[in-house]
This record gives sequence, structure tokens and C-alpha cells, in this order.
Amino acid sequence: YEYLNMDEHFPRRNRKPVAMMLKAVLVLALAASAFAYDNGMGARPPMGWNTWCTEDLCGLRDKCTDSELRSVADAMVEQGLDKLGYEYLNMDDCWSDTSRDANGNLQPNAKQFPHGMKAMVDYVHSKGLKVGIYTCIGTETCRGGRPGSFGHYEQDAQTLASWGIDFVKTDNCNKPSEFTEKELFGNFSRALNATGRPMLFSLCEWGDEDVTQWGHTLAQMFRIQMDHIPFWSTQKLGIKGAGKGLGQGTIDIIEYVATINPSKWVKQFGWLDPDFLETTFHPTLSAADSRTEFSFWSLWSAPLIVATDVRNLHGARKEIITNTEVIAIDQDESFTAGERVWSESPDGAGAQIWSRPLANGDVAVLLFNGHNILPKDIQVKWEQVGLPSGANPAVRDLWQHKDLGNMQSGGNFEVHPHDVVFLRLSNF
Repeated sequence: YEYLNMDEHFPRRNRKPVAMMLKAVLVLALAASAFAYDNGMGARPPMGWNTWCTEDLCGLRDKCTDSELRSVADAMVEQGLDKLGYEYLNMDDCWSDTSRDANGNLQPNAKQFPHGMKAMVDYVHSKGLKVGIYTCIGTETCRGGRPGSFGHYEQDAQTLASWGIDFVKTDNCNKPSEFTEKELFGNFSRALNATGRPMLFSLCEWGDEDVTQWGHTLAQMFRIQMDHIPFWSTQKLGIKGAGKGLGQGTIDIIEYVATINPSKWVKQFGWLDPDFLETTFHPTLSAADSRTEFSFWSLWSAPLIVATDVRNLHGARKEIITNTEVIAIDQDESFTAGERVWSESPDGAGAQIWSRPLANGDVAVLLFNGHNILPKDIQVKWEQVGLPSGANPAVRDLWQHKDLGNMQSGGNFEVHPHDVVFLRLSNF
């Protein structure tokens, strides 16, 4: 039988009568019709860690190991990151052997995972955490000549389920040209769901082929542009990766997301993914850069997957990724994304104002200075962010953890280069 995509054909509010009329069909197709985005995983933007920039130069030699995953699991629990919502430990294109086993199954690199994959997964699960893994819709992964999943979608899905995997990131390299990306990702999405094990599906499609319009129907999170690398900007250097976007740096992503109206595409179980957080990657991403990165990802309800080392947290990295007030914006039940309401310059190099409504009626306001050298005094009027004329809200600074009192009509704030002031307005 063919898989039935309920969301493509029937609005969610009309499912009950449709299900009654087609009960026999749905019983036969139940496992297949439970599409990834509503399989019980990813009800809120996922939070966790990825191997990509830990003990590595962000993929240049990513060699994840059993011992690395276990040590990160220990550290996440010991430092209380799990209590903040960080629950996924994700391997990127680093774990697999370069060939399948004698039965055609994926297998881990035996030197990196001497006890096998399931033993490591069981250990992470014993800590109350979850494990994510990397795959590719093509014939090979993007790096290292490792086997892709094309031609093996059902087999690989069963293998990952047998290991107890909770999160599957699927990349977009070396794919056959006779299929659309929607077809390829859709086939793998259905194969994952057919295993009967709920797995969060992360669709790494790089923003091509109008993924914003269909990504949420196949996966709980979908990449909307080229890879992010730990620089403020690559656009002016002429450095670009595969996929949509203006560049690979933090401000490049901010400017690109502003052009796609993110609130139009973000929804529960369908999170817009700007790629990993590369918090305080030394020496190319400063504390200010990283604070800005974390703030925007949170404003957009984006996944908060930290790719730098989260063991022995201290200093700015700890301050940033453990900020519960900013995390609360990301996880807010409004399930939407903030939009830019004003920009000083067309290239984003000056002052900007962004805002987002929150579920309890509060409003999040992000003031951003994209200038490389000069501080900016940013004056915001509350009418710009949707409040009524003359509003006198209570204002909370989320990075200073400080109540600023009530401010009539608006306020003026000094914002340093590459930095932000993040406000929460209430009681207006």
C-alpha cells in the first residue's frame, strides 16, 4: 500500500470525521500515516549538543567517539543542562564505518565505537538523555566517503530504531537527480515512522526547493539555508556553502532570515532550523557574537543545538547557554518566530528592532547592533512592536536579569557592536 499523508489532504481540524469514514484504511496504514512531525517528538524546539565543533574545527576532522559521547552525557547531567531542556546528544558525519556490514547494514567505526552503537546509546539513555545520529539521503554522506541511505531507507531506519536512536539528522549530499528532494526526504521520513519507534527527524536540505513550504510536513525541523560556520560574516569574503542564504556567518543568517518572514513558516512540530549554535568558538566567535546568535535563534523558536564543548562550562559560554530567561522565549508556547520591524540600513550593518508575541500576552523585543565598530543608541517606540499608543509596560532585560521598571511609550538603549539588548514587556 502507499503511505497516506493526512496533513497534505485533510486539515487537522477535519481529521476526526475523515478518520471515521476511512477507519479501515487508516487501520491498515496507521504506522505509515503518522508523519514525523506529529509522532510525539519535537513538540517544542529541540535542545541539545552536537559533536561538530567539539574537539574539532567544526567538521574539518570530526571524529566522534564512544568516550566523547559518554563524557558529554555525564557533564550535561552533572552541570544541570538536562534540567534546562538540553536532552539530545547528536553525532554528525563522524560515526559510521566507510562500508556496510555483510548484511548491508550501517555500522559504526569499530575504533571509535569499540563496544558498538547500542552500548553507547544505552549508556546515554541511562542518564535520562537522548541520542541523535547523522544520515544522508544520497549514496554517500557529505564527508569521508561514508555510506548514504539511498536505496536502504527502510533497512537503515530499522537499524537506527534497533539501536534506540531518538533523533535523525539527514543531509542532502550525493543524491540521485531523478528525484525531487521532497520525494527523497519524504521516503526516508516515512521509513523512520514505519519502524514504530518515535524519532525526531531533522531535515538538512539547505533551504532549496521551497523547503519552507513542505519541510514541516515531513520533519520536526528543517534547515532553511547553507551551513553555519563560526564567523560573524562570510558574505563579504565571498565564502558561501551549498544552499540558499547570503553567507554562513551569524549576521548573514540574521539578514537572510529577515527576508523570508520566519513567522510565516514556524509552527509546532515544524521548526525552522538555522543550523547549530557555535557558542564562543575560539577565536572567531566572541561572547557578543554568541549572545546575539543565541538570542536570535531563541526569538525564532529555532532548535538550540550547541556544537561547541559543553563539558566544564564556565565564563561566557556558560552564561549564554544556561540563560533560562532567553531559553523561555525559545520554548514559549506561542510557537512562532520574531520578525524584524525596523532596520537602520538595508544591509543590516546598523541598528535593528525585532519583536515577537508570547503566549501569555507578553512581547519579546530584540534590539540588535550589526555595526562592526560603533555602539548604537537604539530608540524603540512600543507601537513599533505592536503595543497600543501610550502603553506603559514593565520592562525586563533578559541578559542583565534586571527589571528596568515601567517605560511609557518606549525607551532608548545603548547596544554595543555585534551585540543585543533583549527585553520582555509585560503588564501593558
